[in-house]
Amino acid sequence: MKIGIDKDYAKFFIIFGIVTILTPFLMDIIVRSWTTDLMKYLADGIKSFDPSGISILFSIVIGFYVGSIFLLYLDRYKRVQAILLSIGLFSITGYISKLFSINFNLIFIILGTLIGAISGNSFKLTYKKEIKQAAANISIISVIYVVISYIIFYLSTADSNNFIKDSIVVLIFSYFFGEVMSYKAKGSKIFVLGPAKSGKTLFIAGCYMRALEIAKGPIKPSPDLLELIDQMHKEEITWPRRTQVISKYQFIYEVGTLFPKEMTLRTLDYPGPFIEKIYEYMYIKRPRKKNENDKKYEEETKYEMVAKEITKSDKLIFIVDGSKYPNFADMGITQYVKILGKLHENGRNVKPYVVVTKSDFFIREYPNYENDYKGFKEFVGSRISNSIFIKELLNEASASIYPVFYYTKKVGEEGTENYIPLRDENKNMYTYGFDKFMDDLIEQNTSMV
Repeated sequence: MKIGIDKDYAKFFIIFGIVTILTPFLMDIIVRSWTTDLMKYLADGIKSFDPSGISILFSIVIGFYVGSIFLLYLDRYKRVQAILLSIGLFSITGYISKLFSINFNLIFIILGTLIGAISGNSFKLTYKKEIKQAAANISIISVIYVVISYIIFYLSTADSNNFIKDSIVVLIFSYFFGEVMSYKAKGSKIFVLGPAKSGKTLFIAGCYMRALEIAKGPIKPSPDLLELIDQMHKEEITWPRRTQVISKYQFIYEVGTLFPKEMTLRTLDYPGPFIEKIYEYMYIKRPRKKNENDKKYEEETKYEMVAKEITKSDKLIFIVDGSKYPNFADMGITQYVKILGKLHENGRNVKPYVVVTKSDFFIREYPNYENDYKGFKEFVGSRISNSIFIKELLNEASASIYPVFYYTKKVGEEGTENYIPLRDENKNMYTYGFDKFMDDLIEQNTSMV
């Protein structure tokens, strides 16, 4: 596994580092505001209602933070913020109690905790996986207090020596503290491209089934993918039927523990050519002409949909049909090269993968494939890279090659034989290589790079 910090984690720690550096300067502003006459008048006003008013107010505020932070611990995407805030709250509470002789009241701390928890969950009793309101509440209350302290100090003093510095500190802290609290690691959007009958939909299905085996969090499949999986588990359906409508095969998989990310693996499928001319529709908008033929418009809409998916993806998986070896000329691999070229022209560096489906075509030449995936991977790569079309793709993509397939058995007589999938007692199809591909994909999306 790679060691280091990936760009998502680096972004968070840079932002948090800025907040940490600014915190002592901010505490200095707050302490100075407490020594002003205006703050003393406000404190005396509170004490006139109740001598313990300041302690009660601080107890409620501390409780509010405790309740809000508790919710952040329940949110998988905010646990790092919860830990950091807990440390900060403990330190600041000790500092304030010594500086201002605060006597915290347990009853009012509990009251504040309830207020923080209820408001942080948007006044709902049901628990949600992601609780954004609690983080927003902490940001709002913290920034309001900082701004009020800043205003009180400069309304109460003629000292303007630190005005510019304090103003910059307050503005930068307010912005970056909000960024820390709202931060959520961005997951990869991965799109699968492949010509008709190349096995791209079965590839998505195989990846999904592997994800189910190793998942530590929820997986969200699309309705079309669930329908595909259902077909794959019916023995009367040898292979899933080819779609006659636009189908969206997708699943969202949660990866990572420190900052969980939602990785999306997706493809679109529809009748007819799939990858021809797609590069022509990338980064352009084609308004419909007045008398444009409906059928032509529908065809162009399909291309535009796929082009849009490509341009908004972080990673692309190019499907190569291994059973076509060595005749790759009609597979549209040149279109893959054009797509990558179009992305590069527009300043996009997308991580590519090359997946060879139906790679059981090569197992006779490499009988130890089951015990040596790495060797089989290199063997398949060396064989298919003899094709000029694959050479062009690898030259443009600099991608790893992953062979995958579904185990099959031959039925029927010579000349009319057919290949049907091998299944276990639960009607699950046996697969090869999907575990290796998914393990690598997940590691590259969670590794500290």
